[in-house]
Amino acid sequence: MVNVSENFKKLSMENGREISCKIVAGGEVFLDDKIIEFDFNDVIHKNWYTIGSVCSNRFAFSVRYSGELEVHDEVKPYISFDGNEWCPLGVFYVSRRYVRGNYASIICYDRMYSLDMEYVSGVTAPTTTSALLDDICKKHEISCPNGVISYDVTSIPSGATVREFLGFIAGVAFGNAKFDREGNLKIIPCSVSDGFELSGNNCMDYSRNMSAEKISRFVVDTGNGIIEAGSGGELSTVDVYNPLLTKERIYSILKNFEVMDFYGADIKMQGIPFIESGDNIYFTDEYDNRYPVTVSEIDYHYNGGLTARLYSKTRSYTDVTANEDELSVTIDKIRAALGNVYLKNVNSRDINLTSNEAQPVYFEFDTKISWIFAQVDMNFVLDGAGACEVTAYVNEQEVKRVNFQTSNEKNLIHFYFLAEKLPKGTNTVYITIRAVSGNLSIKSGALEATLVCRGATGLSEIVKDREFFYDRVNFVHYIPKPFKVNSFGESLETELTLSEQESD
Repeated sequence: MVNVSENFKKLSMENGREISCKIVAGGEVFLDDKIIEFDFNDVIHKNWYTIGSVCSNRFAFSVRYSGELEVHDEVKPYISFDGNEWCPLGVFYVSRRYVRGNYASIICYDRMYSLDMEYVSGVTAPTTTSALLDDICKKHEISCPNGVISYDVTSIPSGATVREFLGFIAGVAFGNAKFDREGNLKIIPCSVSDGFELSGNNCMDYSRNMSAEKISRFVVDTGNGIIEAGSGGELSTVDVYNPLLTKERIYSILKNFEVMDFYGADIKMQGIPFIESGDNIYFTDEYDNRYPVTVSEIDYHYNGGLTARLYSKTRSYTDVTANEDELSVTIDKIRAALGNVYLKNVNSRDINLTSNEAQPVYFEFDTKISWIFAQVDMNFVLDGAGACEVTAYVNEQEVKRVNFQTSNEKNLIHFYFLAEKLPKGTNTVYITIRAVSGNLSIKSGALEATLVCRGATGLSEIVKDREFFYDRVNFVHYIPKPFKVNSFGESLETELTLSEQESD
């Protein structure tokens, strides 16, 4: 849970509270006069309660902005209820951005998202979990102020990623790993400690399991065999893969572990920004019944007001009938109906660059309306030293040409362009790469390109509802208008509309 003052907690629980948002991104500061909306996904248990999880948090926001944030630019969002104390939501880095006119949509992830490269240990076995954690933090410039309790490690597995190793280390400590709201790595131990009291008065809707779930059994795949400890059925079992866990450590955890006793739940609620995934809290319903829940995931949405949806995930509460393929098909149909297109391209073979143009990216799509715009983000790892030329073509016409100079063995390169006013019907977008000098190549799977199209009535039509049911937003500009009554039924002498703010 984020450390905030008692006054901040009090203000956050009030109905009709005043709220302000601030996003610092790539040196730019966006306040409520520029922020359209944001979505923040804070997750620690992807499926259900477990140990050793290493989930990446996602932050996506839309703002009025005609500039261009760079990929990997740092993004720090904040929420305040008095304009003085600001609660941080995390430290993120730009992954994708879509710009059209004076509007920008930015997708960001925290540091965990970038730690999927193979871990090459700088220490040798036998060693300890704290030594492995120190080695990882030093190699990747990660801050982990609280460290981890040291346990013996007899052998170090090969082929695992940095992210997976953080999960192994956290699992041995009977916890989960995540980056906190200050951007520091944190090992969160599983516990049944008392937590924050969430009142039913701050919730719009909730559902929960009829009975509590208990965790009393562990099944661990160490890579060399299966270790089982404790007793219980499937719903009471935690299944994990962790080559660092030993039989002695598992039994030690079980011996000293107070049985988890919590409810699965889905709570739609007033956004309380200091609650984060991994917290244990109590939910009190309208009958004053208290239910312990563990925050597996919490989604925050801001569009002038701050709401949230909190999930306490247990095996019995998880919908095992959901079909992801059917969902993907439905999403594609909705995109097509709206005139929107989302395509992805990954190279399936090695590309050895020459002076002749290679064409690793080709998109062909049909649009149902005219004046479509297309945005392409392409990231690729270039092996070798030299120079290459990247060219984008839209409907056989050259749109953009960029030269990249490299001097290292491996270079991560980002290429972006925007094509506007595409006609109705079939359109093609492709990208070519050729070597200008040196010996250059791109390995199979090392190039990924995404194309996004939206109709002319896309972002430019977004209007922000600046008064939400629970929240009142602090306006940046104040313009007198005739007497009105707002949505709360209160008499107002002034009221600010979006169009007036833009014309000010």
